[in-house]
Amino acid sequence: MNIIEVFKTVRDIPYRIPLALGEKDECCNSKHKVLKDLLVKQGFECRYRMGSFLWGSFDLPDTVLSVHHDDLGSHVWLEILIEGKWVTVDATWDAGLKKIFHVNEWDGKSHTETAVKPLKIFTPQKSEKIMNNESEEGALSDLKINGEFYKAFNNWLEEQRASVSE
Repeated sequence: MNIIEVFKTVRDIPYRIPLALGEKDECCNSKHKVLKDLLVKQGFECRYRMGSFLWGSFDLPDTVLSVHHDDLGSHVWLEILIEGKWVTVDATWDAGLKKIFHVNEWDGKSHTETAVKPLKIFTPQKSEKIMNNESEEGALSDLKINGEFYKAFNNWLEEQRASVSE
């Protein structure tokens, strides 16, 4: 597969936040881990980038936003070294979500948009450190606070995908 096909394959894994430890993870963190692994195998240099964002900045229905959650979230994407320049590549939103989110296309050379508008972007070093130090303890704490919100968000995404295929 060429770089664009690899991107599309990962992008079109349906985005879903895991609701329990050990559950299949298809959110931005895991999708970009997969994309990075595949691209590194093809000889590309890649690095993680992370930023913070507000869930309230999305146009989510009240049935989702009204579920208790921390408004501050984190987001992961990649930078890929192409022709001597770091290029932003974000494969977060799958094609089934095109009615509600900007779904990135990528030409293999130019920047894509990030899936969220970051409030703050962390350095490559801090981003790498956070990605390499994910813990079960941290995940359980996050799920305790945000689990019901993630469930409502995942369900809403499924409804949106179903309406696209109708």
